Amino acid sequence: SGGACGARLPCAVGPGAQISYALPKFVCSPMPLELETGCQQAPQPRAGGHWAGTLEEAKETILHLRETVVHQKETILDQRETVRELTAKLSRCEGRAGGEHGVAGTGRDTRVDGHRENDKVSLTNHIPFPLGLVVSGRPRTDLVPLGHKVEKPDEVFRVGFPLRTNYMYVKVKRTLHHEIFAFTVCLWLKSSSAPGVGTPFSYSVPGQANELVLIEWGNNPMELLINDKAATLPLAIHDAKWHHICVTWSTRDGIWESYQDGVRRGSGENLAPWHPIKPGGVFILGQEQDTLGGRFDATQAFIGELADFNVWSHVLAPGEVYRLATCAGRARGDLVAWAEGAVELHGGVAKLPFNMEERCVDG
Repeated sequence: SGGACGARLPCAVGPGAQISYALPKFVCSPMPLELETGCQQAPQPRAGGHWAGTLEEAKETILHLRETVVHQKETILDQRETVRELTAKLSRCEGRAGGEHGVAGTGRDTRVDGHRENDKVSLTNHIPFPLGLVVSGRPRTDLVPLGHKVEKPDEVFRVGFPLRTNYMYVKVKRTLHHEIFAFTVCLWLKSSSAPGVGTPFSYSVPGQANELVLIEWGNNPMELLINDKAATLPLAIHDAKWHHICVTWSTRDGIWESYQDGVRRGSGENLAPWHPIKPGGVFILGQEQDTLGGRFDATQAFIGELADFNVWSHVLAPGEVYRLATCAGRARGDLVAWAEGAVELHGGVAKLPFNMEERCVDG
């Protein structure tokens, strides 16, 4: 029962082998009942009383380990997704807290849309809308001049940076495919950060991290950088209200202009003259790039909200800039056009609705 005894005889006899006819000696060893008797024997015990593992046991162990690794990978992926969701929720909560406990005397806070509806109702009863405003949810198509386009639903959104970090940013999917010799960059922004709103946008190319940057860092004034050359812009945007900002530049004599809410606030020349803006770079919103597409510094990060970032390959006329700022017209940049499918949000940046009434009243 559970063991077997047998003579220690050779299992095969070859030609010319010497056969010993001495009395057989018997050796008893334990065997499973279902194991057939024969020349194969159960594994013999090693020194110390431990049994050697079988090949089948090793295979089962390997399969078990593989299943464990797969399960752990699935758990890590689930936890990573949970972290992303929690980061986004934390960002929204921080945005609410910043709006409720912000600087006294500032404009409307940054609380999310449920609280904005009451504000909008109150404002619509007391403040006349500028020319060309969207009324009752329908755009005024009769006041869109010079081929400007009426907004599409996927263009009406804003992105929020509630914290000054080195991981919250928006990457623009488009890049420049050839050198450009003039440009206009326009966007809406709102920030109450002081001192310094940070970096609303930056464009980096191989070999030059500061090819095109708009930055207000620390106690320094707002600056426009082109090929790492700087011009000071006399802009004031720290009142937690929406402002329409445009900067224009031409490589001819390095002539530049800056606009706030449709009004020219500064101009100059000799800013990187005769230097073309290089192609093949990366546009980032909310961060200054120290290398191509990365190496962000939290002290230079933008804090606030951005919307309607567009880039043109020519200098817009003052009248066109004014119409954009007063919502009398809509135009999309021929180099970069603002749309949900044109940007990637990273690090918990919030994407929120952006109403024409809100920005025109604030602006």
